Amino acid sequence: MDLGKDRGLLPFTRTELECLRKCAMGKTDLQIGLELELTAGEVASVLNVVMLKLRVPNRLAGLAKAGRLGLVDQIDC
Repeated sequence: MDLGKDRGLLPFTRTELECLRKCAMGKTDLQIGLELELTAGEVASVLNVVMLKLRVPNRLAGLAKAGRLGLVDQIDC
């Protein structure tokens, strides 16, 4: 998917976007993993890659930036 590339970011995979969106809904790594048939550790790794691609230091900053970019629904932090 080229959703990130259009914004000057590296492109995101479908799994990365799904994990990001579920994280934005407040789901834990374990919950996301159960839904996507991944381990909690794999989800954490995927989300770490997402944060690197978004060029942010942590998930909270990543969710805020993803909301501004329209990658996830706006959330109140």
